[in-house]
Amino acid sequence: MFAEREVMTTRQAELVRVLEQLAKDLPDPDWVALVDDQGFVMACVPEDMDVEEDRVSAMTAALVSMGERVLQEVEGGSLRYANVSGSKRQYLAVVLSSDRLLSIGLRPGLAAQVTFKPLSRWVPELLKALQRHYT
Repeated sequence: MFAEREVMTTRQAELVRVLEQLAKDLPDPDWVALVDDQGFVMACVPEDMDVEEDRVSAMTAALVSMGERVLQEVEGGSLRYANVSGSKRQYLAVVLSSDRLLSIGLRPGLAAQVTFKPLSRWVPELLKALQRHYT
């Protein structure tokens, strides 16, 4: 009888929804953040992470820059992701496009490979949300 009405959503709400789903599929991440090419965090879960947003975006850019430089020196092709692991935290930066990066804080000692399945599930959804036109 009645046509179902499509629920209106904002781009920000949709990005957060997808990041939350990705975070649920990852093994206890400290944060999952979408960072743009200007160094701004576009969306992040949780909102109140224990590391400052500015630091996350700056270190994402630094990690990607370092990874690109290394690959350039060894003729390794385009960077897909970069991973740095310390005694207290592991940091994974994933290149989504020329102007979007995904930053993930993980516990140390976690094999980066455990992130591949959740990433392959949710990155396409995230890219769709970025390309969708919102009114």
